[in-house]
Amino acid sequence: MSTEFDVAVIGGGIAGASAAAELSRTHSVVLLEQENELAFHTTSRSAAIYIENEGGRVFHRVSTASRPFFEAEHPELDAPLLDPLPVLKVGDDSLAEEFRQEAADAGEVTSSIRIIEGSELLKLCPVLRPEVVTIGMLEPTAASIDVMALHQLFIRRATANGSDIRRAARVVAMGRQGSHWSVSTEAGDVTATTVVNAAGAWGDVVATMAGAQPIGLTPMRRTAFTAPIAQDPAAWPFIYSAIEDTHCYFKPEAGQQLLCSLSDETPSDPCDACAEEIDVAQAIDHINTISTLDLRSVKTTWAGLRTFAPDRNPVFGWDDTVDGFLWMVGQG
Repeated sequence: MSTEFDVAVIGGGIAGASAAAELSRTHSVVLLEQENELAFHTTSRSAAIYIENEGGRVFHRVSTASRPFFEAEHPELDAPLLDPLPVLKVGDDSLAEEFRQEAADAGEVTSSIRIIEGSELLKLCPVLRPEVVTIGMLEPTAASIDVMALHQLFIRRATANGSDIRRAARVVAMGRQGSHWSVSTEAGDVTATTVVNAAGAWGDVVATMAGAQPIGLTPMRRTAFTAPIAQDPAAWPFIYSAIEDTHCYFKPEAGQQLLCSLSDETPSDPCDACAEEIDVAQAIDHINTISTLDLRSVKTTWAGLRTFAPDRNPVFGWDDTVDGFLWMVGQG
């Protein structure tokens, strides 16, 4: 087993996998994942929605630029990466002006975004309460992402290019020795010219080991769950509420159920996040406030960590002071 590489990618989630797939086209790559399975903490626990109008201008541009890749046919896959799923952000009268301005601004990025009101809201999602939800902003070109297929696409390409994918390889120490990094892991030591920090919630931990200054990453826990419903939601959009004291979202899933969340952002240490019962209960209350669903039970619960830099923009590029150390974190 080789121990010398051009690039060591730390983190086996979607960021690390995509970096390995791309860099391995021209470099020797080892991917180091601390868990026994890849995509364990965040990638496999997301709502998996492709939205262009979300997260600020940087994310807008990145998302828009990514659409051709998502819509392309990939010979390694048996099905498309995207499944059309319109996204409807809902509000009340107090948010009407804000929604109209946001829709106008978003039109610069996604021309299909439009404001809807009145009976059209109920046509899109008949369970919304018209006395609560009075306005909506629709992104009809949004879609559901097959995240695990996307992750596997990157891993397959990285492997086909000769990358070494190592699980249970938690990094415990690293140091720069001349023009190379010496990286010690629980699965053995490797050397590399470049280290790519794609460690997600652990990004600052990895940076500290490398002698780089932490950038102030904050992992945010988000609880999610599935809930059975009496209706068939197949034709509904993804709904998320911006109404004060009713923040939440629900996404139609197969088998007469919804994927739901409070859309919470609770600061957390890097960890294997677990669902919080209070977050589930509040989400159910909020969903029942904006809709007639009358949720009463849940099937499964889980939580994941969404990690942000202080300005909530992704962090990508070379470290200012440490040679050969590339940041690729803070994607949320």
